[in-house]
Amino acid sequence: MENRVFRAAGEILPLGGVDYRLEGVEGFGGSSVVYRAAYEDGLNRGSFHQVLIRELFPYDRTGAIYRNDRGEICCRQEGRERMDACRRGLIRGNQANLELLEQLPEQTAGNLNSFEAYGTYYTVLTVHGGATLERLLEKEQGYFDLRQAACICLQILEALEAFHRRGLLHLDISPDNILVLKERALLIDYGSVLYLDDAWKRGLTLSVKEGYTAPEVRLREIGQIGPASDLFGVCAVFFRMIAGRRLTVEDLTGAGPGRGLAEGAPGMETAPETARWKGKQIAAKGLHVLARKRYQSVGELKEEFEELIRRIDGLGVSQGAVWECGRRRLRQMAGEETFLERRLRRLDGKDAVEQPDTKDAVERLDTASCLVRLKAGEHFLISGPGGMGKSRFVTELAMMGTKKYSPKEPAPVYLSLADYPEWGHPYDYIRASLLSGLSPERPEETGGERELRTAAAKTSPWDAAAAALEEIFDREPEQGGGILLLLDGLNEAGNRTEGLIREIEELGRRPGVRILVTDRTDSVKEYGLRDFSSWELLPLEREQVTRRLKEEQIILEDGEEREGMVQLLANPMMLSLYCRTARMDREARGGQDGREEGNRRPDQDNGEQPREMDGGRLPKTMDEMAGRYLEQVYLRQMRADSGSRGAQLAHGYVLCHVLPAAALEMKRRGRSVLTFQELFDLAGASFRQVRTREFALAFPEYAGKSRLMMETIGNEGEWFDYAVSEQLTERLGLLIKSRQGNYRLIHDNFMGYLAGRGEENRRKLSRVRRADLKKKGRGAAIALCFLAAAGAAAVRLSGAGGFSGEEKRVMKNAAQRLLINMQLLDLQIAGQEQILEEASTEEVLGGEESGCRFLSEMIRRKREEQAHYQLMAGDGKQWLEELERLETEIPLDVLGELYGMPAEMDAMTEEAMDHLERSLCDPESPYRTREQREPIVEAYGGYLDACADVCYLKLGQAVSEMDEESADLVLDGVAEMAVFKDVMLNYPLEPEKEERERLLRAAENRLEDAGGIMRQQNFPMESQGWES
Repeated sequence: MENRVFRAAGEILPLGGVDYRLEGVEGFGGSSVVYRAAYEDGLNRGSFHQVLIRELFPYDRTGAIYRNDRGEICCRQEGRERMDACRRGLIRGNQANLELLEQLPEQTAGNLNSFEAYGTYYTVLTVHGGATLERLLEKEQGYFDLRQAACICLQILEALEAFHRRGLLHLDISPDNILVLKERALLIDYGSVLYLDDAWKRGLTLSVKEGYTAPEVRLREIGQIGPASDLFGVCAVFFRMIAGRRLTVEDLTGAGPGRGLAEGAPGMETAPETARWKGKQIAAKGLHVLARKRYQSVGELKEEFEELIRRIDGLGVSQGAVWECGRRRLRQMAGEETFLERRLRRLDGKDAVEQPDTKDAVERLDTASCLVRLKAGEHFLISGPGGMGKSRFVTELAMMGTKKYSPKEPAPVYLSLADYPEWGHPYDYIRASLLSGLSPERPEETGGERELRTAAAKTSPWDAAAAALEEIFDREPEQGGGILLLLDGLNEAGNRTEGLIREIEELGRRPGVRILVTDRTDSVKEYGLRDFSSWELLPLEREQVTRRLKEEQIILEDGEEREGMVQLLANPMMLSLYCRTARMDREARGGQDGREEGNRRPDQDNGEQPREMDGGRLPKTMDEMAGRYLEQVYLRQMRADSGSRGAQLAHGYVLCHVLPAAALEMKRRGRSVLTFQELFDLAGASFRQVRTREFALAFPEYAGKSRLMMETIGNEGEWFDYAVSEQLTERLGLLIKSRQGNYRLIHDNFMGYLAGRGEENRRKLSRVRRADLKKKGRGAAIALCFLAAAGAAAVRLSGAGGFSGEEKRVMKNAAQRLLINMQLLDLQIAGQEQILEEASTEEVLGGEESGCRFLSEMIRRKREEQAHYQLMAGDGKQWLEELERLETEIPLDVLGELYGMPAEMDAMTEEAMDHLERSLCDPESPYRTREQREPIVEAYGGYLDACADVCYLKLGQAVSEMDEESADLVLDGVAEMAVFKDVMLNYPLEPEKEERERLLRAAENRLEDAGGIMRQQNFPMESQGWES
């Protein structure tokens, strides 16, 4: 808390024979205070010169340094050491200021004079007609727009560069120490300036300002202080200018300052998307808590701000920029192993020529030849099963194409298609991905590009950038240049790829575009990419496999099993996993034997022993190989954490529960990526789950250990940072974060094994919940599931008097009607699930007449059944009115919705069955292939699942306010129903009220998303129930 008494505005301060009138405090730090002041011209009386006056007045929290009644700075004995150190620092800073002023007067703040007076030191600084950045921010409502902030930062860096070139550090960069002039900025306080040599470390006094001082300066980590400390200050000023507030400790933790800007920075609101992303990137790197991970030189940070300004201005989209973009993407794709030469075999039979080294006439290409053909204008569709190395082949092509820049050759750019399912628009995914990653660096520039940038001033920046990209697409072959799009993973783009394929085909017709697409099969050729030549990526050759095994010192015993293993390892993913697994196994055998308690997987505490990596049965499938690899990853983590049981448990939980749950969620959603929010929610659920009673029963190895596991984790956000960001993504590399912020597994081939483990974990937990229900008595246990708010309802049931006889009578009647309607709803949903089960058969998905005819007949029967259900339904109006009259706490709106659900479901299912019949059973249906039919079935199934969840959770809201007998009546009946008895196993037995409300909100969001997917599949959804 500030305890210094500053001089008052209007006070006259005589210094060196000149009377200075103080106008106010401009700013203050840990060692001094700066005043705005004026003095009268000696000749033209009535005219005044504006100056700044720095007074050495160090802050001391004990008050040992203070101002007396005469305005003098005084110091008690306990503050003398600090005062003397600050005196030395000011003298050192003044000397540096005078030297810089002599050498670079245009880049240095003017030091008019310095004085010793009133018990301290004063320095008079020229203002040069400008104003401090702090004052300008006050005039601009506290923030600047992104471009203005970037321009000021460039001016600050120009001034700071003069310091660093002469071996000086400023170490006090903040808005009150920055004087902004018309075309430049000056650093005006030199009280903390230090020399970059060993001498300055002795007797060091460092100024600390909240929101601007680098962590190593604040913590006095002397060995870490350097140019990056000053650059932290520049980036902190940048953050202040666009966020409208100072940097806080919270901004530096968790997701970092980039998140702070993403969640609301007024200075970034009107900036283009790519510029906002660049601004967040600059803040995230420049304000990293570790000095070694920040920008290391003024020049490096200047390049970033220059790039940011060009992005704001819509410039920088050129042939050279596309090439730089492609190379930058490759550098970010770390962890690739040595490339093994691959060959392609043509599938479509065009231009087949007899190969000299084969007996057939099928054309084959090596990697280099493929690149030559692509540059010449041929489009490729490359297919191969999972793990065949398609991504590695494509990245090798990109690396070959970016070894040396030439404006005459197309610029290769690798783009993963895995993020397409989360792209908010069906078209322009490729264009938007290119623009979001383009750098403004241009090795050279054509006249057309100059004209385009001139025109850009008259259009929006994004439109100008997009126009520049279109110009590259339209370059004629004789002009050279253009772009080579390497589009990886059409199979990962989801089921609705019509817009993506349309964009690929449209770009493929542009003269300046060459395209390569990878997919699991070439089935897309049936309806798209007809102009693409179709190629198969061949397995590794036997000699390549044996040579790699020899390099890894892996010996396979002779025999049939060895031959089968060599064939299996012709799949590059299998070979890579096998070699890495064997490598980790050797490491383990060279150290610990992997058998003690600390090195056992948590799920092996019940007697299951680790399998041998070498010497045991050789893996025969991708799932087996993935399992062995992940087990070795687990054992290596256990060895690394030896001596810390808490860390071992936490890592085991991440690998054996969090990662499988993520894979299971991907499989459930039918796509290979999870959004940040989806994964954050999943990690949050795992954070809460490990503390629950039923989890401890299902996995006793964690019982009583949650506090030990989570002793350094305070909340769900910190758990996400640890489990997902630090461990699975950065340390282990088992999850990959895309440029769009989505997460995917290291490879799709891990999906089957991990999803299986996730399903196994889910079943174990479900069995415990089911057993717990039986143990407690089904009705009472289920009632607790909803009555555990432990507040209002529990108090009413146990409080004096309880419910009156009339209240119990009305509640029982209301509960009986609710039970009947829930049973009808259960029958309706179960009937629809039976239809979907039949619709999922190979006969129906394949369009076979017999299967379609059977499905049509089933739909007819279900219509007849549902007509009978409605005869038993009732709207419960009488009981709603009775309950309203009695003024009970039962949420009547929720209860009314549940009463009305059977009628709404009847209308909804009628529309859905009609669409299913027309789409799947009508011979004239446009949905002819499995790829077209399956999404229809999955969309409706997903909606029914979400609908059941919402109804069940709303049921909990309603019965939680009923008397115990009525609640038991409903919940005991629900436990016997076909659909809802399974739904209840997906939720905790005793949720708190807030948790139940959170679960309901999440379920309603899933229902809304499922409705959107159904609309994409052309379900009519016109009845009122769809909107509920």
